Amino acid sequence: MKHYLKLFSSLFIFSLLMGNVQAQTRTKIKMKTASAPKFVEQNFGTPSSVTDITDISDTNRSFSSVKSLLDNHVTLTYDDNTFRGNQPLRRGDFIVALNSSLDAIKKVTIENGLDSSMTMNANNVAATDNLNTKTANSINVSNVSQLTDLKEGSVYYSAVQSLLEKGVTTPFNKSSKLNPGATMSEKEVYDILNQVFNYDKTGMNPYATSITRNKFASVLNNAVSNKLQQEYAMVDQKNAEAEQLRQQEKARMATEMQQQEQMRKDSLNKAYQAEQQEIERKAVEAQSKKKHKK
Repeated sequence: MKHYLKLFSSLFIFSLLMGNVQAQTRTKIKMKTASAPKFVEQNFGTPSSVTDITDISDTNRSFSSVKSLLDNHVTLTYDDNTFRGNQPLRRGDFIVALNSSLDAIKKVTIENGLDSSMTMNANNVAATDNLNTKTANSINVSNVSQLTDLKEGSVYYSAVQSLLEKGVTTPFNKSSKLNPGATMSEKEVYDILNQVFNYDKTGMNPYATSITRNKFASVLNNAVSNKLQQEYAMVDQKNAEAEQLRQQEKARMATEMQQQEQMRKDSLNKAYQAEQQEIERKAVEAQSKKKHKK
């Protein structure tokens, strides 16, 4: 009898322990699920000024970068007028910001009459050789329809389509999915900006598993500003060359006018000399006739 009581007690204690383990496991699963809510797309905003953003002020370390990007019409904020600088950067947001940055630079190129083919130069935006550099595990994404998790109604669809039409395939060559809700590491951000904008990787933390939106704004603004400076430098060079051509043309026309004036004077002088010679000839001839009559 004692043996059965002892066995029953052991089984009872074991069942209690197993029940406690299962309860803890369910709690952990529930907590894990609660801490990782499903990613939901957020529409983007187009504020007219950085002062319209409700969660950033001039004391924020990325304020000047956000202001500069917004002034250049780079899409960086959400339609509820928030920036959410402390949150990690998502792939979808990065794609939209990258595409609008390229559009901003293209706008400067067109407005200043630069050759649009410069944007495909190895030292300029969207360098084909750099952008399409492949790795052993890369795939060739060239059309928006190849991304299996991107639907046409997505807020990221037009940006992805626009990037691919520009020849920018690097952000998509590692997977056939966009994974818009996935966070981006600093290395991935710097690598793409280096390939697209030829931006220096100084300041990159290769061990950072994600980059905050605050730091991304600073890094992207530096990349865009550097590229715009290069664009404006080309504009200055173009204007200087145009001015040099104008001065050369002005000097050529002045020389041509001087030559024409000299030719006119020479012609008048030649005609005058010929007239004088004719007068002298007639005078000699008249004198000779007079002598002959005598």
